[in-house]
Amino acid sequence: MSRLLSALHRMRVLLLAMGLLLRAPTASAAPPDFPRAVSAAAEGIDPKALQQLLQGAEASKSSAVVILKNGKLVGEWSFGHAPARIEAMSITKSVVGLAVLKLLADGKIASLDVPLHTYFPEWNQGRKKDITLRHLLTHTSGLQSDPTTEEIYRSPDFVKLALAAELTEPSGTAFHYNNKAVNLLAAVVQKASGKRLDRYLADALFRPMGITDFGWTLDDAGNPHVMAGVQLRPRDLAKLGQLMLDGGVWQGCRLLPAEWVKQATTPGEGVFSPGGLLWWSEYAWERFTVDDALLDAWKKAGVPDALLQDMAPLKGRTFTDEQAYLDALGSRLPALKKEVRGRHLRLATVETGPRVGFNSNGYLGQYLLVVPEHRLVAVRMFTPLDETGPQPDESVSFNDFIPRALALVDVSQTPVSGEALNAQGAATPR
Repeated sequence: MSRLLSALHRMRVLLLAMGLLLRAPTASAAPPDFPRAVSAAAEGIDPKALQQLLQGAEASKSSAVVILKNGKLVGEWSFGHAPARIEAMSITKSVVGLAVLKLLADGKIASLDVPLHTYFPEWNQGRKKDITLRHLLTHTSGLQSDPTTEEIYRSPDFVKLALAAELTEPSGTAFHYNNKAVNLLAAVVQKASGKRLDRYLADALFRPMGITDFGWTLDDAGNPHVMAGVQLRPRDLAKLGQLMLDGGVWQGCRLLPAEWVKQATTPGEGVFSPGGLLWWSEYAWERFTVDDALLDAWKKAGVPDALLQDMAPLKGRTFTDEQAYLDALGSRLPALKKEVRGRHLRLATVETGPRVGFNSNGYLGQYLLVVPEHRLVAVRMFTPLDETGPQPDESVSFNDFIPRALALVDVSQTPVSGEALNAQGAATPR
């Protein structure tokens, strides 16, 4: 997913983010605080695991980490910088999804299966007539989208670009992570609410939660970006996680219906199974393997034979976490990103344990993890220190943040519900 972004895209996103951080208005008042935990151990967090997480955060040049447990602030750590707004990258998609949930709850959107031609009459013909809101929220619209976002950032109007996209496959038949298609949600929210997306969220969710210090990137036509573009303080991002953990309730006030929160964070079936509605499932463990089925799929899709042969030393090996697998790929990784993920193929065969929660994540290692059974919310964010400095590399992405966060609690004791999965499938995009 977000690791597929090109150097051109990365530079433009970082420059936009830094510029907005300098220009966005400051808050008129400090947001309400969480009650503070007496100690991590008192809330059931393993102090040693917390120390290891913070060491990893510092080593990966993290800007901030926030840990909530049982609705209490266990800690908020900044690494050399005062807390500030940070570009949330693809977490923006999940935040925008909350606007859709609110509009559904208020009856301003009829259902997830409302056809998009309701909002875009020019689509009331041909195969696009069948595309629904659900398809946008599950990355199953079938609209053409490049693996990088260069085409999108070159466009002065992200919504018109998505409207003009051709269908590469019938809607609802395949999952393909789609940065271009989700940008249509900005127009859907505005048409349904009568307010621009960022202003609607400010009124409907942010302000009631004390989130008043944020920024949002707009395209040249004035459309808020959806694929990335919201800048939030790390603690405010944690508030959104707490809202979802509590089933749509914030400090005793219901902002979203519990049934919509559950649907948004629960994986679907079949083609809709990789995630919920712009949220991703989190599992107690994952195992990454290079097997015959994976290599056969690559070969059928046209991956060069030289790359297939280069993977031979890894065939049959199993890795217990994503970072270990990426490390083992070594110099092969850039070619795999181009050839494999560029064809919307899996990077590995992934076996997963019981589902223990859900997450949202983005480029540069932006993470929001929620583990409901343990009432844990964990946030990690990164922002460049100097927009004129060198490009950040993969070392800042803190790829094992989620495993380290899960180690704070004993997820092996999480009850396995009927929704828990124990099957092979595509890895959660990170």
